[in-house]
Amino acid sequence: MPKKTTKRNDFVIPNDIAALFGSAPILKTEDEEIYWNCMERVVKCVEPQDVIEWLWVKDVVDLSWEILRLRRLKIDLIEIDREDKNATIEWEREHFDEPYIHIFSGKLTPPDTADIEARLYKQSLATETDSVKLLFKHIEEYERIEKLLTSAELRRDKILREIELRRDHMSRRLRAASDEILDAQVQVPRIAAE
Repeated sequence: MPKKTTKRNDFVIPNDIAALFGSAPILKTEDEEIYWNCMERVVKCVEPQDVIEWLWVKDVVDLSWEILRLRRLKIDLIEIDREDKNATIEWEREHFDEPYIHIFSGKLTPPDTADIEARLYKQSLATETDSVKLLFKHIEEYERIEKLLTSAELRRDKILREIELRRDHMSRRLRAASDEILDAQVQVPRIAAE
């Protein structure tokens, strides 16, 4: 009886394995097709032989996806803050003559000439120095992301080593079995000749 399979892009996943995989672990802002393209590339490279290897492949792809996401997040952490600050600067340029609202009292204070000039000529955050300042503002979050990234990389590397060890062990067992068969074949004619 042929094994039922699920086709994803140009590669095939056995149905029982596809059921274990479930949906791609992606965010709404991420592209599911890219995830399955990554899966396809890893499957073609590893050529999983059994359910254990298929699950390891899934883990490797998921961890690789997480690593890519965390790398993007480190950049986004700074760039989102830069965009927010630049939007505020742009708003202040466009509304240079609007009064300030005091947070605690709620009173409106009209801007003086120095305030107006400061708003009109304030520079956007676009330099390396600005990036460094933003990085240090978010250094604790950045370090937490870096720890998550290191953890994901270590877990992925451990699974890859497990696949290598399993395959190496399997290869040695296959060689031993093959040698045993060949040795038995060589001994059979000698026994028959005696």
